Amino acid sequence: MSGVAAVYYAALFVKDIEVPTIMPVNTVRVTGELNFLDKDEIGLTVKNNINGGYFTVDLNHVREILLHEPWIKEVSLRRQWPSGISVYVKEKKPVAYWNDEEFISNTGDVFRPASVNKALNLPELNGPEGQHVNVWKFMNVLYQDMAALDYEIKRLQLDDRRAWRLEIAGNLNAGSADAVPIKLKDDINVRLGRFDTEKRMQRFVHILPALTAEMKQKGKKIKVIDMRYPNGFAVQMSEA
Repeated sequence: MSGVAAVYYAALFVKDIEVPTIMPVNTVRVTGELNFLDKDEIGLTVKNNINGGYFTVDLNHVREILLHEPWIKEVSLRRQWPSGISVYVKEKKPVAYWNDEEFISNTGDVFRPASVNKALNLPELNGPEGQHVNVWKFMNVLYQDMAALDYEIKRLQLDDRRAWRLEIAGNLNAGSADAVPIKLKDDINVRLGRFDTEKRMQRFVHILPALTAEMKQKGKKIKVIDMRYPNGFAVQMSEA
C-alpha cells in the first residue's frame, strides 16, 4: 500500500508541475493486426504529439489525432509504467472500391486514404453521392447468390437514373473438385434496370446455370444478359 500511495502522490506532484522532462515518455508500443498501416509511423506520430510527461500527456488529444488517419477505425491508448504508452489500433477492412477513388469498409463506411491500391482483388462499386450504403447492402445480397453459383462480383453500378448493372466473372471448371479454377476471359454483364430488381435478380439466379451450360455446348460465351423484361430476358453472345 505504501508503494501505491507513493506513486499516487508523485502523480499529483508531477501533474501540478506539468514539465515533460519529469518522468518523460520514452517508449511507444503499437499493437494490432495491421495490413495497410506501418506501426513505426504510428509510433512516430504519437511521439511527435506528446505534450507532457508520463502523468501529464493528454492521451485523448493524441487519440483524436490518430483518428484522422483514414485507415484507422478504432484506437485506444494507455500509460504503461514506468515510461511508456501502449497504443492499440484497429484497422478498417476494405471490401470494395467506391467510384474509383475511395474504399468501402466491411461496415459500409466510405473512406479515402492518401492512395488507393488498385491491385487489391476487390469489386468495384459505383453510384451517385450518398448512395454508397444502398450499393454496399445490395452487393452483400448478391455476393451470397453469386458465390453459390461459383461466380464472383466484379462490378456493381447504380446510375443516376437508379438503374442497376452488374458484372460477374465465373470459372471455366466450376463444379469439378479436381480442376484448378480458370477465370472466364470475358465477363458477363447483367442489366437489372430500375424496377422489380429483387424479382429480376431471383429470376437471373434461377436461369443462369442452365443458360451457361447451354451456351457452353454451343461453343458460345455470354456477354450480356438483359433482365429488363416482365417475363423473360435477352442474351447477347460471342464465340468461345
